[in-house]
Amino acid sequence: MEEKPNTTQNVNLTKGTLEMKFMKKSKDKVLKLLEDEESREIYSKEITEEMKRAGNIVFIETSIFNCKKMIEGRLSFGGMNPEIEKLMTKDSQRLDEIERSKEKDISDIEMAKGYSSVVETMQNKFLKKSKKKFKKPSADI
Repeated sequence: MEEKPNTTQNVNLTKGTLEMKFMKKSKDKVLKLLEDEESREIYSKEITEEMKRAGNIVFIETSIFNCKKMIEGRLSFGGMNPEIEKLMTKDSQRLDEIERSKEKDISDIEMAKGYSSVVETMQNKFLKKSKKKFKKPSADI
């Protein structure tokens, strides 16, 4: 009768024993078992039996263009390839329409006020102390 090796036997070893040089492999096994147990406990509520049976599902994207939202295809400038330039103008017109349709989050006046306050802050940072005392307060826009 062949006995199966007891994996929990290593778990019962003391910390001092596991720290010994010749016990390094055993220590790694024990740590791996403990980590596996902890991960199973953590994800036991989230991972269903169907997920375990299905295995890993991998999505493969053949092109990096879709992932990074890059321009796909050829480009032409300066009249070198008129057909491609026509396609490029159609795409740029479509992008311009999309940009125009977007509404502004901040009005131009609010943006100018915010920018002027940033400029003032930077000016104050580099002014000498003697000049800071006599600085005029700025008028609001």
